[in-house]
Amino acid sequence: MTSTVPGFIAWPVIIAMAVLLAARFRWCRTNLYERYYSNLMAWIMLIQLLREHDVEVMLSKWALLTVITAQQLSSAAMIFAATEFIGFTMLWTRLSPVETRRGHRYYRLAAVILCVAYLAAATRARVAGQSLEVAGGWDGVLACSFYTAMILLLAARAIWMFAAELRKSTQKRDLFLAVGGLLVGVLTAAACLEALVSAATDQLGWTDTLRFRLWLHGFEAFWMAVIVYGFGAVPLVARVLRYLGLDPTSRSWNNLAALRASLTTVVPESSFNLDHENYRFQKTTLQLHQTIIEIRDAILHLRPYFRDIAPHELARFLRANSVPTAEHDAASQTLQLAHAARAKTAGATPGSPDVATILRSRATTLDEEVTELLALAKWWKPAFAATEQFSQIAPEVQASSPT
Repeated sequence: MTSTVPGFIAWPVIIAMAVLLAARFRWCRTNLYERYYSNLMAWIMLIQLLREHDVEVMLSKWALLTVITAQQLSSAAMIFAATEFIGFTMLWTRLSPVETRRGHRYYRLAAVILCVAYLAAATRARVAGQSLEVAGGWDGVLACSFYTAMILLLAARAIWMFAAELRKSTQKRDLFLAVGGLLVGVLTAAACLEALVSAATDQLGWTDTLRFRLWLHGFEAFWMAVIVYGFGAVPLVARVLRYLGLDPTSRSWNNLAALRASLTTVVPESSFNLDHENYRFQKTTLQLHQTIIEIRDAILHLRPYFRDIAPHELARFLRANSVPTAEHDAASQTLQLAHAARAKTAGATPGSPDVATILRSRATTLDEEVTELLALAKWWKPAFAATEQFSQIAPEVQASSPT
């Protein structure tokens, strides 16, 4: 039916949707996942336009479509929209792109059949110039069943898919997406069942839900479109964040930059002499990995210059910088590293590193490496400043390790 969302709300949202859709077709087309979701968004845009009162009036004025025909075509388009997202869920179940395309053809064929059946069953309402809710009748119930069949199938697949993701999500972003997708699947199934059950019980005379259905169906498609486009905007937002250097990889690189610059200045042989200004603000995983190697290599070269820090000096540093108790180890290791860097710069005699403490790092992945080094980088500037007055070191330096 016609959307009841006020135009001053609906049209700015539709314009934003059009911009997002154009951006998706321009920048998010590298894989089948993105293409299926962009197709879904295109159908949703058509649905929303066909439900807008201004568009329906314009089509009727130009004798292209009646208002009721436009409404029914928007419902038919919903069948195709659901079919495109089913392709997305098929990929998610680890089917290959070739298998997905082959299997998805049958869903598209089923969508065509359901669409024709829906329009045929809705003929009486269309001729009478009434919405299905107002026209009623068992043919209206049948039309509603054709309309909701593919959407219910999609909702079932989405609930199963996102429930599986929820069980194995380890990161907050993945957890958020899984919960959001699961809720959308449940709400979609509930909306379809509401439409079908209410139409049937009204026809049987058990209930009288016409006013409620007219109220609900007037805005539910609009908010469904907002949710679909909200999820569709995620990769675009991620792309913008990467371009601006605000993604996790770039932020980690930037947070390690001061530590890398200081250590490669003290230990020039650890530098790869790479141009780290490439990609403007955005940094790649390769650049982050190279930065980690440079820092680790510099630390290895500085091990002979490590010494134990006097307890009162360490306590003064921790107190002066209000270091939280949970971060005392990282801060003390950073202070030790800063002393070693000052000692090498001052030309101190290197000692013999304690081999037993060389490999204290427990990192086994890039993410763990980043986490360990970020803990050092957080306290690097205050630690390096605290050792500024340090100019001499004993010839025999006891070796230890910050990592």
